[in-house]
Amino acid sequence: MSEMLLKARALCGGYRDFQALFSIDFDVAKGEAVALVGANGAGKSTLFKTLVGLLPVKSGTLTFNGRDIAAMPAHTLSRQGLALVPEGRRLFKGLTVEDNLRVALDHARTVEPGETVWTLERLYDLFPILAERRRQVVEKLSGGQQQMVAIGRALMAQPKLLLCDEISLGLAPKVIGEIYAMIPSIRATGTAIVIVEQDVSLAQRCADRIYCMLEGRITLTGASSDISREQITEAYFGVKHAVG
Repeated sequence: MSEMLLKARALCGGYRDFQALFSIDFDVAKGEAVALVGANGAGKSTLFKTLVGLLPVKSGTLTFNGRDIAAMPAHTLSRQGLALVPEGRRLFKGLTVEDNLRVALDHARTVEPGETVWTLERLYDLFPILAERRRQVVEKLSGGQQQMVAIGRALMAQPKLLLCDEISLGLAPKVIGEIYAMIPSIRATGTAIVIVEQDVSLAQRCADRIYCMLEGRITLTGASSDISREQITEAYFGVKHAVG
């Protein structure tokens, strides 16, 4: 495996007095694509919020690019190279596509010599429809186009690691396919990606490795090509049900 970018060990977290994460071990290597699967309420979004500083690390260790980030606030982590595409997109209504993309510049990481820089032109090459709609307010866009804006905004922060929370939620299969087709282009810049995905088959196709969560714990991890459907089913539910 490539050099490790993010490493969590025995990570615990949650909301105030409520513990939602239990002794999480979670790694992402530089340039890797990882899928995080699990039923609703398994703790996937909570883990993402903890990784990017929106929720506190209660115990355990968390490092990113060799630095201890357990106590760093979200705006600092963004400048370190951690970017989140949140569930529900969280775009700024009343602003145009381009204005939403430019918002990320305030918290962008300083790009090192030789690295690919995400510019508006590069994003418009990746998502041509956004170039056509650049002057439109985001609430006039389709759900798929809004998701592209959310991904583009995160990329404008120049991430080393892009966390995508349920980017296919509520979208038509054709649109999901178009969005997932962009992942190789994003990875080609050296950016690592972690995707929360309910569709296990899609998760296996797009990721190098899979983590499965159940009730705030990691129940399975391994290379996508090495994990069987039966293993995922048991880890996903804790019992033997079929998974789509």
